[in-house]
Amino acid sequence: MGKCSNNIFLLTGSYFSFPKKRSFMIDLERLSKEKSSLIDKELASVFGGNMPNLHDAIKYHLGTGGKRLRPLLSIATYEALGGMDNKILPFAAACELFHNWCLLHDDIMDGDRVRRDRPAVWVKYGLAHGINVGDYMSQKVFELIINSRNCGVDDKTVLKLVDAMVTASVKTAEGQAMDINMRSGSPKESDYMDMVMAKTGHYLTVPMVGAALVAGREEIIPKLVEFGSFIGPAFQIADDILDLTEGKGRGEIGRDIKEGKKSILIIHCLGKCTGKEKATLLKVLHKSPEETTDAEVTLVVSLLNKYDSLDYAKKRAEELKKKAYASIKKMPPELHETLKFFADYLVNRKK
Repeated sequence: MGKCSNNIFLLTGSYFSFPKKRSFMIDLERLSKEKSSLIDKELASVFGGNMPNLHDAIKYHLGTGGKRLRPLLSIATYEALGGMDNKILPFAAACELFHNWCLLHDDIMDGDRVRRDRPAVWVKYGLAHGINVGDYMSQKVFELIINSRNCGVDDKTVLKLVDAMVTASVKTAEGQAMDINMRSGSPKESDYMDMVMAKTGHYLTVPMVGAALVAGREEIIPKLVEFGSFIGPAFQIADDILDLTEGKGRGEIGRDIKEGKKSILIIHCLGKCTGKEKATLLKVLHKSPEETTDAEVTLVVSLLNKYDSLDYAKKRAEELKKKAYASIKKMPPELHETLKFFADYLVNRKK
């Protein structure tokens, strides 16, 4: 059983302070640097060992980078609710591991060979090891949560944390199934919204829910869930846009098109284009990633631009962000400001 990190305060006297004259992006980078070592220490506590093609693969995957958004969101929420100790660290680390476990299996399901501009785990270590590494990581998520007891979290709360993570894991898997099913169907925008709420909404909500549980503020969880129901889909729409503009560290721009994903941009375009254009678009989407050429991706992007599908997606993300703002109006001021900063970043980020 891992030990709890002793010092939550690293370079500042509190978790999060937001200087009024600095952008949140700068603060996020600074805070990520300050807290990453604490998160890493928690992760290291459950990954002792030197089994070939297991522990080295995990270190490789976790070492590829990442913004630590979910653990930072959990820590920030905890402090905003009055928590000023280290009790949240194991759960925050569990959120980061949950994210990375999902990414590892996502790469296998989507056939992505690059993750964060490096070979994906399943490419570097083989498909069989890739699946096993993901399975191993999934169980270590719950070991980290159980380790919360070493930080003074009572057993009743630990059980609630496990339940929250189980719910998020189940909903994420259901959302992934919906995503895969949609690639061969004719989904409506409502189908897309259901999918991203399951796949991304719970995924982003659980760090906040866990923070509320550890802080002893269960009464605020329904409002956090409501906030997550808006900001989760907004985050996914922003992610869909990034794939076509900046790329997402998967080695190319437009990878979602090669994978045949029916994003909100694609669904909007299919509803606007001519019958001939729709047939062409679907033909490209139904090809395998290996068969889809860069020229075909460019063709799809030209149709998305022709029918202003990117602008439509941006507007939908902004609408959802405004609803997220409205859902937290009556929250405590510190929590309101913290969540507003995260909402801005999640929707407006450039990478």
